[in-house]
Amino acid sequence: MTDGAKLKKALPELALGIFLFVCLLLVVLIHHSPGLARYAYAPYSFYILQPDEVREEAVSEYAGIRRSYVFTLPETENATTIGARISFYLRHSYVTLSIDGSELRYDSSELDTPHIGRTPGNYWVTVPVRPNYAGKTLRITLTPVFQNVRNEIPTFYLIGHEQLLTMLLIPEDALMLSLCAAAAVTGCFLILMAFLLPLDRRDRKRITLLGAIAITASLWKLTGLSSVALMLDSYGYHKEIWYLGAVLYIVTLVLSLRFLILLRDDRSFRAGLICYDVALAGAFVLVLLQLMNRVELHSVLVTYGVFAAVLHLVVLFEKKPSRQELFWGLPFLVMLGMDMLLFVSFHSMHNAPFFMLWIIANLFIQGFGFVRSAILRERLLREKEAELRNVRITSLMQQIRPHFIYNTLTSIYVLCRDNPVMAMQVVQDFTAYLQANFTAIAATEPIPFPEELRHTKSYLAVESIRYGDRLSVVFDTKHTAFRLPALTLQPLVENAVKHSLGQIRGETVQITVSTRMESGWAVIIVSDNGPGLAPSKDASEFHIGLQNVRDRLEMMSGGSMELQSTPSVGTTVTVRIPPASN
Repeated sequence: MTDGAKLKKALPELALGIFLFVCLLLVVLIHHSPGLARYAYAPYSFYILQPDEVREEAVSEYAGIRRSYVFTLPETENATTIGARISFYLRHSYVTLSIDGSELRYDSSELDTPHIGRTPGNYWVTVPVRPNYAGKTLRITLTPVFQNVRNEIPTFYLIGHEQLLTMLLIPEDALMLSLCAAAAVTGCFLILMAFLLPLDRRDRKRITLLGAIAITASLWKLTGLSSVALMLDSYGYHKEIWYLGAVLYIVTLVLSLRFLILLRDDRSFRAGLICYDVALAGAFVLVLLQLMNRVELHSVLVTYGVFAAVLHLVVLFEKKPSRQELFWGLPFLVMLGMDMLLFVSFHSMHNAPFFMLWIIANLFIQGFGFVRSAILRERLLREKEAELRNVRITSLMQQIRPHFIYNTLTSIYVLCRDNPVMAMQVVQDFTAYLQANFTAIAATEPIPFPEELRHTKSYLAVESIRYGDRLSVVFDTKHTAFRLPALTLQPLVENAVKHSLGQIRGETVQITVSTRMESGWAVIIVSDNGPGLAPSKDASEFHIGLQNVRDRLEMMSGGSMELQSTPSVGTTVTVRIPPASN
């Protein structure tokens, strides 16, 4: 059974295993945090607070503006007696909260915040409110850090349970959540296929990279969703969420550049490799400087994005791009740019789905296209194996020539009367010769050279009965530690015997068989001092006789065979076998 058939048979069991694993993971999560399972909508459990007053003042720091929101907390039993919370989602803004000026004080700039760098990133502010705060004045002051967030007005919730707030946010993010989940699952499936299917190295890299891009892009998009941030913020992962999103954005750009280079099947494409090294080095330096608190990662992400876009264009148009390269390179930049504009305009990832839609399209068009091509190549390989088997059988049938068997049996018959001891030896050699020929039918892999050498000597022992002293064979086989297809050496020697002794009357023909190593390649040389081959019917017949040997040599070991013949001087056949088969 081939690897593809085994994979097809195992896919249902694999899918069932993945499903059971996901179910087990959900059970563990719900057991660890039962609140995650309570997403049911409950009326009157939350309020969206509307400010009574909004004040703005100019400041010299950050984005140059500070905005204060003033609320009067409602006297509502459901919202104040169940342990209410004030929650709102911020992007790169500092916040201070106070009730009646002193009773409640929350200042994000004074806390030992886990956020990386000089800005607090994207995070939820959730502050408990006691029941006796009803009717009092709440003041929330926001100080944006960057210009692109200075006009954002958050939604302020007064809620009884965090899970109810999550349920409110999930419908807004439903499209992006679905796209990211589909991309991540499909990417994981492609990577699994890449390692299970019998693919060549380049296809395996392409499929693995495409799956990795889908996973990193989906995780990057997820970190920008307020619903996901709310669920993870409950565990105190403010810093990790924001930092992970920034790093995933950089990694997605680097992986995309590498994938574009792999689409170009050109080993001499040095410019692409240089661009990839530059992008990788830039990403490493950027992350390192951010960890050292020398640079604000968010403030340079756009700069790195433009830098990566330029490298993409250099790789794409350094040489004339193919359709496949254009289909990846240009839409990648266009879709990513559109999403970034939408994100800046609407301040949320759920309004920027185009990049993920394009990623999913590539997963199915290119990713599964690679898999389909690999399966077709496997089918062609099986056909070649069947063709190789037919060539092997044809070669075997050519070696077991009826007249050779008849002549040998006749010689044995005569020897049984004149020299029984020699007859026994000839029977033994002839049996070994036939056994080696029949064994070649089942030989699907190259065999050790000593086995082929024994087969050749068995054949020569039988032929010596016919030609006697006219046939002289010298073996100089010091190098024997390599493998070759069955029925390679013996047909070469047989052709030398047939085309030398068959055309010379009364003269002795010497055949030399030697082996050596040349730069890791095993070299076999079969030469004779016969009449050589004139460019006539003899040479044509000789070539036809060796064609099967040449075909099997190329298909089974990647080797080559070369013929040199000079009239009245002799013929030399040189076989070279690469190191991978040794």
